[in-house]
Amino acid sequence: MDLLDALSSNDHAPSVVELSLNPLFRRDYTSLFKAIGESLALSLPEEDEPKSKENPSKLIELIAQTVPIPEQRPFYLFGLDCTPFPRLFSPTLEDRGMVYHPTPIKGNKPITIGHSYSMLAGLPERQEEDAPWTIPMEMSRVPSELSSATVGQSQVKAVLGNPNVPWFNELCVLDVDSAYGNKIFLGPLCKEENLVIVARIRSNRVFFQSPVLSANPPGRGHPTWYGERFDLKDEKTWHQPHEVAHTTYQTRRGRRTIEVTITAWHNLLMRGSKDIPMHECPFTLLRIESRDESGQSLFRPMWLIVIGARRDELSPVQAFKAYRQRFDLEHSFRFAKQNLLLTTFETSDVEHEERWVQFVMLAYVQLWAAHFLAVALPRPWERYLKTHPSARISPSKVQQDWARIISQLGTPAVEPKPRGKSSGRQFGQTQTPRPRLPVVKQSISLTPHPEKAA
Repeated sequence: MDLLDALSSNDHAPSVVELSLNPLFRRDYTSLFKAIGESLALSLPEEDEPKSKENPSKLIELIAQTVPIPEQRPFYLFGLDCTPFPRLFSPTLEDRGMVYHPTPIKGNKPITIGHSYSMLAGLPERQEEDAPWTIPMEMSRVPSELSSATVGQSQVKAVLGNPNVPWFNELCVLDVDSAYGNKIFLGPLCKEENLVIVARIRSNRVFFQSPVLSANPPGRGHPTWYGERFDLKDEKTWHQPHEVAHTTYQTRRGRRTIEVTITAWHNLLMRGSKDIPMHECPFTLLRIESRDESGQSLFRPMWLIVIGARRDELSPVQAFKAYRQRFDLEHSFRFAKQNLLLTTFETSDVEHEERWVQFVMLAYVQLWAAHFLAVALPRPWERYLKTHPSARISPSKVQQDWARIISQLGTPAVEPKPRGKSSGRQFGQTQTPRPRLPVVKQSISLTPHPEKAA
């Protein structure tokens, strides 16, 4: 608890060990690492393994109490995304691999060596002037033998399928980017009764219309699953849209108004496979065009699909506004890395790294739970910063005021009891060096293909 308070009020420590100098951490720096190493193991259990004593559903139920009930929209909104955890200079760390990492230098490959973590977070309702907040529900490492889609499916089932959360049996909408807009992720989740997924897709995809069934179907042969092609790059393959909607929004600083045109096609299909029959999962396709007040196009058209059994309960405008809020996840990742030291914990133990990520997630939730108690304290160079009186303040402002909040509320952590100096290692005792582990690289299969006869 002292570590969580120190992390929630951190404003100057550049490393994890320096959190022990925080006034809210009343113990020694060795206790800091003990708190990380002996915390609860909150990773999701495998389906084939029995649940461990540290049940992650209890933590999900606790965090669910901080999620507000939606008032302006008829559904709960969630977001799913991955973030890299670079560990370039950790040769003894297990399961390091090549993960995506954006780079500002053109021409360089956007990759790094390390781990990748998948986070499922709640996206609370907010106004345009409110600071972007998320409520992290579950954050797990993506092993090298699994994909982000597989880990994301486990997180969705653990968070949305818990019967003790307020959104159980309620309509839930999940925002995902183009990395999840495929049959591997959408197939197992498209038939969930109360889940609707809004996914961005690439502009070079090819979909299919629903087949036209004849009144007298043939007695033999495979049934027709897919109709005519719908190529996103070829407008000649587009049929008449079923719906066209319009909406507007202002930029964050309110300097200009963006006019949005949403074109919708219903009941399109995605090519599936034998194990993933996507012909049973129709979806709504949306094309988003943004223009300024003069009618000039601002961005390339964005394509979204809305898939799920209750997708018709979302209008095209609601689906677009829900996906716009997905970018709040990027703000949360940046804040966690810059202010909560997410990627600065250097350890050679994978379990300690995963538990530190859980600590950071809990610290963020703690700041969210106290945001309505915090007072914005602008720094000297921020006194001219314009803020709306009723706007929700940012996580960094809550972090600046956390020391005052916790001093008034008090902490349930017990007082430290010094026990003297440890005897330490015996004279002549040596430590076995940790083995150097290779970087996991996923290469293309080198199985030779049989040559075809001439």
